[in-house]
Amino acid sequence: MLSPRSAGHLTIPALLGCALGGCSATVDQSTLLPALDEPAAVSAVMPSGYTREERVLSLPRLGDVHVARLTGPGNNAVMLYCGGNSSFIATTSKRLGELAELTSADIIAFDYPGRGGTTIPNTTQALIAFGPAYVDALRSIGWIKSGPLFAYGFSLGGASAANVARRGGFSGIIFEATAADIAAVADNMLPPLFKPFVRIKVAESLKHFDFRGYARAAHAPILVLAGRADRTVTLKQASEFARELREDGSTVTFVEVPGGHGSALSSDNARHAIAKFVGTH
Repeated sequence: MLSPRSAGHLTIPALLGCALGGCSATVDQSTLLPALDEPAAVSAVMPSGYTREERVLSLPRLGDVHVARLTGPGNNAVMLYCGGNSSFIATTSKRLGELAELTSADIIAFDYPGRGGTTIPNTTQALIAFGPAYVDALRSIGWIKSGPLFAYGFSLGGASAANVARRGGFSGIIFEATAADIAAVADNMLPPLFKPFVRIKVAESLKHFDFRGYARAAHAPILVLAGRADRTVTLKQASEFARELREDGSTVTFVEVPGGHGSALSSDNARHAIAKFVGTH
């Protein structure tokens, strides 16, 4: 959910001070989505027959969002992909291509604020409003039609996927390596030496982003993928998240996969689970 460079806004000198006297680190919106340099684009990876299109969409009262779509002839299903907090469309070609190949769906991705031409403010309120506005915009240009519709959220993108799906109309949501407990995930990113001395706090503004509530409101089946060796969002945290979603009334399939953070698509059992989930729903 958090990249190492974004955890807690704490420098090494600050952490040393915490070790001596104790302190807290506050996770806010700029922690979750830090300003990052634009990366060099990676060559697009597309299954046979697919084409790629990019646009900048204007969302009323929010700003512009850079989007990309992989689309194949005769596809009926659409999957809205939400990447982790260090993701760019420019560097996710391999993932998008793999999902297209697995699901035979059109795959649509977007860039977070300040990346790839997206001008939406990096605030909690703007990100809350983004989900429904994004879906409306995609419908208006015909990228979402009447076929099956899925949301896929990797890491921090799990929160975005839940928000995108919260108004309903989705056939399913896939959460990979994600959990709603921001403080616990941020704590995972602290160097072990400093864990006893640093208390993670979540900014009040972030508490308005109701990850679990949005997933519940979607009224859609959910697939949760969790890596046994994931140290960013641990297997225990992902399993607990799946249990909470079930308690909220969602139909949840939990699949444990080998490997660490971001390696699920390299796993045969995860790939099988994704293909089966999309094919079933």
